[in-house]
Amino acid sequence: MRTMKVVVLGATGTIGTLITARLREFGHEVMAASRSSGVDAVTGEGLEAALAGADAVVDALNRETLSAATAIEYFTTTAGNVCAAARRAGVGRLVCVSIAGAADPAVNKAYGYYRGKAAQEHAYRSSGLPVTIIHSTQWFELVPTILQRTTLGPVAVLPTMRMAPVAAASVARLVADEVARKPDGRTGYEVREVAIRGPEVSTAAEVARRMLTARGSLGGKSPKRILEAPLFGRAIASGGLIPEDGLVDEVTLEQWLAGTRPHAVREAYDYVIVGAGMAAAKAIVGIRAEDQAGSIGVFGEDPSAPVYRPDLSKTLWLKEDASLEESLMLSEAPGAAKAPDGNTELHLGTTVASLIPDDRSLTLGGGQRVRYGKLLLATGAAPRLTGLEPGARILYYRTVDDYRRLRELARAGAHVVVVGGGYIGTELAAVLTQNGVRVTFVVTSVPLLAHLFPESLAHTVTREFSDRGVELVVGRLAGGTTRRKGVTVRLEDGTEIAADAAVVGVGVSPRTELARAAGLAVDDGILVDDHLRTGAHSIYAAGDVARYPDRLLGVRRVEHAAAAETMGTVAGRNMAGAHRPYRTTPFFWSDLFDFGYEAVGEVDTRHRTVEDWAVGEGGQPDHSTGVVYYVDQIGAVRGVLLWNVWDSVKPARKLIERTGLEPVRDLDSLRGEIPFG
Repeated sequence: MRTMKVVVLGATGTIGTLITARLREFGHEVMAASRSSGVDAVTGEGLEAALAGADAVVDALNRETLSAATAIEYFTTTAGNVCAAARRAGVGRLVCVSIAGAADPAVNKAYGYYRGKAAQEHAYRSSGLPVTIIHSTQWFELVPTILQRTTLGPVAVLPTMRMAPVAAASVARLVADEVARKPDGRTGYEVREVAIRGPEVSTAAEVARRMLTARGSLGGKSPKRILEAPLFGRAIASGGLIPEDGLVDEVTLEQWLAGTRPHAVREAYDYVIVGAGMAAAKAIVGIRAEDQAGSIGVFGEDPSAPVYRPDLSKTLWLKEDASLEESLMLSEAPGAAKAPDGNTELHLGTTVASLIPDDRSLTLGGGQRVRYGKLLLATGAAPRLTGLEPGARILYYRTVDDYRRLRELARAGAHVVVVGGGYIGTELAAVLTQNGVRVTFVVTSVPLLAHLFPESLAHTVTREFSDRGVELVVGRLAGGTTRRKGVTVRLEDGTEIAADAAVVGVGVSPRTELARAAGLAVDDGILVDDHLRTGAHSIYAAGDVARYPDRLLGVRRVEHAAAAETMGTVAGRNMAGAHRPYRTTPFFWSDLFDFGYEAVGEVDTRHRTVEDWAVGEGGQPDHSTGVVYYVDQIGAVRGVLLWNVWDSVKPARKLIERTGLEPVRDLDSLRGEIPFG
């Protein structure tokens, strides 16, 4: 087989990563094209340069949407741009990954996404280029995501769907084979259509039941009952997605489960991490800084790989070229740029049912027992539920899947109710407004963020929200209902607000259930010492779930990204033999419209505040730039708010440490302590 230059579009998705890895195994030169590498298939920017000298192009692009118009526009535009660039570059083979049955009008009339895929197929067929269209049935890998999105409490309602699911790796292998296939030499133009399906015909509900039996949970969900509903019409329910002919793969569901837990769980690991968030990702880095060879097993309920969570409410909404793939801290897919090393395994969508410290073992939801040398509990926190039941249009914003769903619901012109005036609520209200969404912001009191900001600044922020068009409603949530195309939010005073979606952010609670059941000390979090060790031998805790002794501020639990990262790193290093105390003063940051702030230490208006603002017109304080100091009763600075003031976190931390030893006598002397402007 000759070595080829292959450009893969959509290389960071589920199938794209597997295709990229497979092509590289065959020795091909692969370019993983993305917006971050300067290639945008929607605008066409960078496509021609990327395809220059390429032998083949694989289109594994995807756009999750229920809207037929959105899907048709996206897939028609990207396919047209790819074909035009390929024609100019003289590319000899194009391979498009599509869905079996998507082009059948009886199938796609009930599901707008399939109409987009049908339009994509048509664009490639009519391109006049040598094309292979792969018609794949649903991948096994999609079922956990479907279950996660359709589970409410103890019940999951899946679409009635006959299917012949196939392993994504088998589809990737077929794509690689088609890439190497030569065009028909007789005509110089060829359109091949190759279908692939799995060996077993079943229903989506039955496949989900079998997966649950094997794994204990899928996507962090363990519904007691799985029901079916004809959500996508008769054709899909009766088998319209199963090709009548084509390739039949050999990998059964049982074989796939055995090989994808996700790697097949070992009996023992040197290091086990429970939880797959930011703290877990950084703990891997910490472990590898001390031990490059030890085995690491990571078990997380969420099916998504660890993501840099601040991006979900900041960067991904504010930067046009930002992508979710770039926000991932690790990737589960073999061959991906952020894939862990060969001795580190991510077992995502996997529940840990119990922990036995004396035996250094844990039991997974499916019943398998796993031993560990050292264990890190990084189970994070769960959103506090209110009178609104989470569902397709009611989100308790926390996960990658929540981001994807909100992106779909919160298109420009949509109406979204944001409930909760704290950190996450204010961020979401701001970024949604900046994306052309009409926002009704339900808060319990005004001015906004009065628990963090002095009164003058809180009023400034509140005015900014109002001036930007955010509708502020003061009230307490009582409940609500979901309609087919919207929600109604009800407040205690009887007010009802109809909208397209609701996002709730009213705080979180630490996930301590596993630790408590195992007999570990728990008090608003898992109690640890200054080395992040619990009271049980060889067990550590880090991130949102850990309550630790801060040497300057006292015992506390911190629910912010910076703490998860720094704690995870220190815990990982200590698990691997280091002896590092955790001494990082808490820090968090946010952007609200044109305001940006960094908060160091204990930013809380229960302390006395000293405000130091830039001088505006007429000598009045200019709340666009300044520093606020938070001082306790003995004169120790407990926190510093840097308002549009940057690169000053380090001096703020030093000030907190210094005044803890030498309290401030004259509070006015703090003004100018941290210069700005």
